[in-house]
Amino acid sequence: MRQPLTVLVFLFRTTAGLPEYAIFQRADDSHWQSVSGGVEEGEDLETAARREAAEEAGLPAVGPLFKLDMVSGVEKSCFAAAKFWPDDLYIVPKHFFALDVTREQGKIVLSSEHHDVRWLKYEAAYELLRYDDDKSALWELDQRIHRADLPRTP
Repeated sequence: MRQPLTVLVFLFRTTAGLPEYAIFQRADDSHWQSVSGGVEEGEDLETAARREAAEEAGLPAVGPLFKLDMVSGVEKSCFAAAKFWPDDLYIVPKHFFALDVTREQGKIVLSSEHHDVRWLKYEAAYELLRYDDDKSALWELDQRIHRADLPRTP
């Protein structure tokens, strides 16, 4: 069963010394976002982030994973599994990560959850994103890359 936690993962790569970000177009509502998904029973956040990246992008997701400071939430009622969660839970935490796929040579293979993916520089990626918390997380990631201050997870 799914835990009341969500992970979002920005895939990035460095090309010609500059970062590019993979932004995915959702199949259900056509909004653009990072990889996102739930945390399964028994999983920790980092394991869930890698699993979701592998499932949604078709990459092995073995590159360096970074936990971002950005955390937000989404209403419990947005999830089918909510009926199994405690009555006093209202907001499901969203934890943001970044995964460096620069060395992963494979092409992204979309899952059925997405229609399209684009590799974009920061400004274009930021403009495509629908939600403010995604934009804040991307801003944090871009700042950390440019400052060489990525917080590596174990």
